[in-house]
Amino acid sequence: MKYIYILLITTTVFAQPDVNVLSEVEFESIQLNGHSLSQIKDTYGEESQIVNLFGVPDEKQISTVSGESYSYFYNQGFEIGFSTLYGGNATLGGFEITDSSMTISINSMNFSVGDNISVLSPLNLVENSGGNYPQGIKAYIIAPCEKCNHFIYIKYSVINQKIIEVGYLELT
Repeated sequence: MKYIYILLITTTVFAQPDVNVLSEVEFESIQLNGHSLSQIKDTYGEESQIVNLFGVPDEKQISTVSGESYSYFYNQGFEIGFSTLYGGNATLGGFEITDSSMTISINSMNFSVGDNISVLSPLNLVENSGGNYPQGIKAYIIAPCEKCNHFIYIKYSVINQKIIEVGYLELT
């Protein structure tokens, strides 16, 4: 009995963060301003294709430290990056949205930064209890599997219940 109790405590302490799992198709269909995640990934970071999707960036940075990476910055609060860390085509490494004019769509539920977090209630999301967020900030994590290395996060303020940031990360 003592060992079962220790096992339960250990499992609880080291549990994975709460992840809201969508099917791969649903996840790849998440949209930014009407463009699906799969469409964005299929640009492979090529500037002309990024311009077709999101307009001319205010700034572009290229790094060749390990592989080649491309980052596109839009002053209104959107940045997106691609990397050839493992060779071959550039893969989507992440994006961050703090711009309230961008529309995000998950399972046909549209929202923007600045919206009240309650707009997401039809999605029945579970709050991430495993994150290391600043005081007053909480988040949801959405991925195509529980232990995936790529996911969407939605951060919001507990004080005013407003969405403050939406992003994507591909952990390498």
